[in-house]
Amino acid sequence: MLGGLIAVAIAVWFYRTAMAKGAEGFQWGLVGIITYYVPNFLWSVMVAKPVLVNLHKQTAPIKYSLWGYSSVFVGLAVVLTVWYLVLNRLKVAE
Repeated sequence: MLGGLIAVAIAVWFYRTAMAKGAEGFQWGLVGIITYYVPNFLWSVMVAKPVLVNLHKQTAPIKYSLWGYSSVFVGLAVVLTVWYLVLNRLKVAE
């Protein structure tokens, strides 16, 4: 649920930024969603899930809950990087 709400917020953010710069808002909204979900999914499957299995065996509930949201933070980090390096510096020819 949290990841979905964040994805919608990212899509709106990218859309509004692109529209303000005169670019295609819908396309940039999709770029924002993809930029969030791809690293989020890859981190979940390749890193977080194996760590969570080990933490579950150790019964470490605090660490378990933090690792559960780690994919959200990774997705956000990638989105912020793409926004800063690409969309923020976008120049659209008129």
